[in-house]
Parts: sequence; structure tokens; C-alpha cells
Amino acid sequence: MTGGAGAAGYPVRASALYCAGDHFAPGGYRCGRWERIVIQHLLFVYGMNLTRAGQLVADLSEDQMAERPPGMVIHPAWSLGHLGATSDGLAGMLGLPSTFPDEWRDGARMGGLPSTDAADFPAKEQLLEQLREQHERVAAAMAEADAEQLRQPAPERMRARFPTVGDFAVAMMTTHEANHLGQVAAWRRAMGLEPA
Repeated sequence: MTGGAGAAGYPVRASALYCAGDHFAPGGYRCGRWERIVIQHLLFVYGMNLTRAGQLVADLSEDQMAERPPGMVIHPAWSLGHLGATSDGLAGMLGLPSTFPDEWRDGARMGGLPSTDAADFPAKEQLLEQLREQHERVAAAMAEADAEQLRQPAPERMRARFPTVGDFAVAMMTTHEANHLGQVAAWRRAMGLEPA
């Protein structure tokens, strides 16, 4: 049963947001309309992040995508690849097979300084297309996710920060993406570019 349309018109399952009464509302809580609305808002923000990613790199050349001005650790090519890889990882937690290109994974990992050679990264449009594809997969899976699926424990290595799959999903779809997009906005300023 669906409960309305989320971002990009995805139907949202009635039980999409888990109702952990002891987690959010002591004394118990019954799933209903409120949870469907929250998922719709979550999908809206996730879609807004995707739009913002495209805006932030629209005017950049392929060479600029991998430039690292003084004081900056990351650049847009790494950021888009990292966000695509993270969404693919979230899709896996939601039961979908990985579709992120294996040959791109090293260039999207956390830690260290990413290469400043544009040839080490896919082209800007390829990165954006991969991010769009991963967003579509995650948005569709979240729209259909049920309470039990989102209540599942997150992988052990993440559990201290994100106890459940639902906790991880919400964080990755909102604050994680916004954080990295904010870094790209700061990168633009360090490059002397106009705000996007």
C-alpha cells in the first residue's frame, strides 16, 4: 500500500518510516500518516541535494573538476564520486545489488589526498549520471522500504554512529550529502569562482 508520492513521484509505502516508539516517543507510537510525510520530505531533500550537485559543477571544465586550491583537501571530481559510491552502499543496505563501477571506487574513498590529475577520474557528466542513477535507486528503495527493514542493525563497523539501517539512510541522504556539497561550495570560493 502506498501513502502518496515522494520526490520524483516515487510512491511512498505507508510503513516506510519505522515507528520505534521507545526511540522517538516513549510510551509507544503507531505508524501512520506522519511517517509517510516524513519519508516524502526525506526524498525531497535527497532530490534537492542532487540538483545542487549539478548546479555546483555546471560551469566547471574537466580539468577544474580535479584541481585542489591551497587549503582544500578535496575537489569536485572526488566529491561526486564519493557521493555516488556512498549512495550505492546505502542501496546495498536496502537490498539492492551494487552498480557503482568497481574501477571508480579507489578514486572515491575517504582518507588521503585525491589525485589532482583529471585523467584519474571519470568525466564530469559520467560522475553526474552515476550520482543520478544511484539517487534514483535509493529513492525508489526508500519509498518502498518497510519498518522492519529500516529497523535492522547497521553493519557492525558503523553501528556506534548509526545504530540502524534507517539511521544510516537518513544521515547519508541528508547531512552527509549536504556536508560534501558544502565543501564543493567552499572549493568554488577558494578557486575564485562565482557562487553557483
